[in-house]
Amino acid sequence: MNAITTTENLALTLASDIDALYVLDQQAKALAEQVKQMKGDIANKYGEGKHAGEQHSVEVKLVPVTGSVDYAAVCEKYGITDAVLDTFRKEGRADIRVSPKK
Repeated sequence: MNAITTTENLALTLASDIDALYVLDQQAKALAEQVKQMKGDIANKYGEGKHAGEQHSVEVKLVPVTGSVDYAAVCEKYGITDAVLDTFRKEGRADIRVSPKK
C-alpha cells in the first residue's frame, strides 16, 4: 500500500490534473501487471482449491473458456455481405476515451 499512498500524494501535489492522471495511470498499469503476475504465481504454487493466507484467502479455479468466433471466416464461407451483417448490428454509441501520453 505504500506505493499507492506515495503515488496518490505525488498526484495530489501536481498542479495539473492532466499530469496527475498520467502518474496515476502509469501506477495503475504497473499494479495491474503485478496483480496478474501474482495470480499466476499463486495458481502455480497452490493449485486448484481454497487457500488461506494470514488474513485473507483465495480460491483458484480452472475455468473453461469457449473460443471466439471468426466472423470474417463465417461470413466468407456462407456469403454474408457487410450489408447483410449490418442488418443484425445493434445501435452504436459514442464513448469518450482519455488516454494519457508522455
